[in-house]
Amino acid sequence: MKNYVISIGRQLGSGGKEIAEKLGAMLNIKVYDKTLLEVAARDSGLDTTVFEDADERETSGFLNGLFSIHGSMSNYIPGDSYMTNDKLFEIQSETIRELADKEPCIIVGRCSEYVLRDHPKKLSIFITADTQERIERIMEKESLNHEKAVEFIEKGDKRRRSYHDYYATTHWGEARSYDICVNSSRMGIEGTVNFLYNFITNSFV
Repeated sequence: MKNYVISIGRQLGSGGKEIAEKLGAMLNIKVYDKTLLEVAARDSGLDTTVFEDADERETSGFLNGLFSIHGSMSNYIPGDSYMTNDKLFEIQSETIRELADKEPCIIVGRCSEYVLRDHPKKLSIFITADTQERIERIMEKESLNHEKAVEFIEKGDKRRRSYHDYYATTHWGEARSYDICVNSSRMGIEGTVNFLYNFITNSFV
């Protein structure tokens, strides 16, 4: 039987990254967030900045963004020195599937619940939070005033939704797209972590 894998989608400012890291520590498994981009870059022979530039960003059709290549994976390259978001997503998706087959892990964002839709031991989680709490968290984390934090959240959520819904047949943040959706404001970060830990361990008994 394949390793189990946890996919975590999250609203900006919901505490999703912190929750993922704490769950990883409790379960003693790796958490792949930005580190996923490093793995994809290493395995493909491309520069990490190529993936960072396209990471969970809005897309708009066939030539939905061209990124300069600094690596040598010519079989992925449509031209001499550029590739599209679609090819980068393809490479990243293959990395996600390989990681899920190799070891138990948590993967944050990057359409992972859709990419791993056929994985027999996958749980998908979406984390949200009350608007004011999200604003306060972003104000503190990014050193922004209230107005700028609201703008930051709106743009960030729009970017994630656009990226997800462009590649997936499911919808970002919609309950039926996940196994469970949790509002971290109800129980706090620690309470949410404990709740999800029990949900995960009970699901794989």
